[in-house]
Amino acid sequence: MKIVIVNSLYTPHIIGGAEISTQILAETLASVADVHVLTLGGHGRAEGIREERINGVTVHRMPHGYLYWIGDAKRRGVLMRTARRLTDLYNPRMNEAVRERLAAIKPDLIHTQNLSGFGAGIWTAAAGLDVPIVHTLRDYSLLSPVSSPIKNPLLSRLYAMTTSGYSRHVSAVVGISSHILKRHTDAGLFPAAARKVIPNAVEGGIAASDKEFDRRPLRIGYFGRIEPEKGVRELIEAAMSLPTDVVERVVVCGEGSLRAKLADSCREDARFVFPGKVKPAEARRMMGEADVNFVPSVWEEPFGRVIIESYQVGTPVYATDVGGIPDAVYDPEEFLFPPGSAAAIRAKILSFHSLPAADKRRIQAACLKHCRGFTQAALLDRHLELYDQTLAGGEYTAVRTAVGQVH
Repeated sequence: MKIVIVNSLYTPHIIGGAEISTQILAETLASVADVHVLTLGGHGRAEGIREERINGVTVHRMPHGYLYWIGDAKRRGVLMRTARRLTDLYNPRMNEAVRERLAAIKPDLIHTQNLSGFGAGIWTAAAGLDVPIVHTLRDYSLLSPVSSPIKNPLLSRLYAMTTSGYSRHVSAVVGISSHILKRHTDAGLFPAAARKVIPNAVEGGIAASDKEFDRRPLRIGYFGRIEPEKGVRELIEAAMSLPTDVVERVVVCGEGSLRAKLADSCREDARFVFPGKVKPAEARRMMGEADVNFVPSVWEEPFGRVIIESYQVGTPVYATDVGGIPDAVYDPEEFLFPPGSAAAIRAKILSFHSLPAADKRRIQAACLKHCRGFTQAALLDRHLELYDQTLAGGEYTAVRTAVGQVH
């Protein structure tokens, strides 16, 4: 089977979890299929398409052809970012370039991911080749050209009206969480597509870290961006309000606009440590050293990668009941709390502190078992099942019929 994956960026150009997850998917599929990736490079049209082979995957880097390349680390203003994203709504030159490359590759199936820089219009180019299309939802970029659709409801509705028309060409849609899938289908996208939730695979070995389960003062961890929407302020407020015989240490690992301010607010309390951004291996070590980690986001996270990373080293996680986070959490009834509440975080810290050692051992074992559903083997099995169903003709025939009726 020959599969073409389309994503805005591809390794070594990585700006977030979407690129990491796309690479994991491509390389996992390469063990059983001929996998090609269409992505955007920072070069101009005069240089054409660059081809290279990375870990068994054939990568086709196409000229970006926009105001700027999204892989450029330079921060752009809201107006320029919005203008670039609005051009995604209709870009006939990109559509034709994608159509030509797909015609040359001759895939059996096309699997699109994040399409910023390509535009959802390429679904029409792919559909013209009579090849089934699967799309994975990794963020909210199909719903809004600027940021979270929650913050821009009117602009989100206008933007979604166009992308919903293109989405009729998609045979099957995958959400990395049930929340992100529902968010898009509720907005009217993918009306004729089969729907499936397939969580991201999270790389890393699964092994219990050594814990002193009988210790009472807790070592707490936070790992991620230090921004207002991440709820770090509330976590610090909750932990600071508790005595040293409850909270011994709090590691706030990451960078962001609030780091300096929050670190300054904790300068009189030696329990708080802000190591900044560290290498993945070091973050994993610190995750394992914590007794419990917190993911206190207040915005609708599409997924909860850091939760699974924590489980892999045997550390339980309390997290907010928003977005795709509940899909990743073991025992949501116990380990979720409402967003934006320092009081709720404080209550969870006290709850975990009061647990006997036997209960903490049991929770660790359950977390290790839970994260086995987020491995590359599980990712491969779920995708191959979806591809088989799509290629078998049932969903694909239905979609082609529906598209023909609409257009």
